Amino acid sequence: MVTVILPNSALLEGKTANPSLNKTAVGPNTPYIVLGMGCFWGSEKRMQALAGVLDVEAGYAGGDISDPSYQTLHDTEESIHEGKAVKNHAEVVKVYYDPKQTNLEKVLIQFWESHNPTQGNRQGNDIGSNYRSAVFYRTDEERQWAEKTRDIYQANLTTAGIATPITTEIVPLKNYTSAEGYHQDYLEKNPLGYCGLGGIGVAYFDLNMPVQSENTHTSKIPGFEQNWQQIKLNAKEQLIAFEAVECGYCKQFDKEVLSSWKNPVPIVSTNSTTPPNGWKLNQELSATPTIVLFRDRQEIARYTGYQGAQPFWKWLGDETLSK
Repeated sequence: MVTVILPNSALLEGKTANPSLNKTAVGPNTPYIVLGMGCFWGSEKRMQALAGVLDVEAGYAGGDISDPSYQTLHDTEESIHEGKAVKNHAEVVKVYYDPKQTNLEKVLIQFWESHNPTQGNRQGNDIGSNYRSAVFYRTDEERQWAEKTRDIYQANLTTAGIATPITTEIVPLKNYTSAEGYHQDYLEKNPLGYCGLGGIGVAYFDLNMPVQSENTHTSKIPGFEQNWQQIKLNAKEQLIAFEAVECGYCKQFDKEVLSSWKNPVPIVSTNSTTPPNGWKLNQELSATPTIVLFRDRQEIARYTGYQGAQPFWKWLGDETLSK
């Protein structure tokens, strides 16, 4: 039996189009915010999904170099490791939005929920200051909203049992440059392209907001303990497939493996980045899909990535025979 936990099942059915996306509607006075969320391919896709967003552009910002390129960021990161005192750019997305359909608060909520803001100079298995979490503001109002929503989300993480502090850089926008053309709409052009790990698995919720307020954010991000409580798990031996909504290889795994699952070891799939309470990973997840084999709620083995059904079945066979 396969159980899939998703914030919106339509996202895995190709229904990800946001009707408000419209590059031609972006003008010189269209508001925008520049955000660093790790690899900008997946960041672009996640921010495009928010209703009211008109366009999302991949770019570079926050570094010392005035005209950076994709190669520049990697060269600069190497220089930093060699001891050079230079600030690298972050891969970022410039999110244009229609204030008649959404607002800055909702854009920032989407930002917090769509990546892991606690990892410092890293996002998933992308490591380096060029992958840092960041909000680059242009006005004091943007700074205030960034700090306010950060503090609320930090409280949400604490409530969810995550003690790690948010490391997101909140600084003035500096040296923004649009990324090369082949980076724009990358996952639309390359559906199987790498898209990072995604959110930390905790939904944003402002306890000071009235429950029925029209501004209350009601999206559900898997990872809350009540989601796991609804799933029947086998503590003795259980597979959990950690996936992401915009992950092409996850979709292949679901189609070629999960859809016809007949193995005696039960499996569930989730978009959460954390296991159920009391279930222990040996190390953090770094990419999707990652299929983890648990025995007695403890990770025994994992299989990261997907390159076809045959290698996966061989891995699973080797692991189950090793009992």
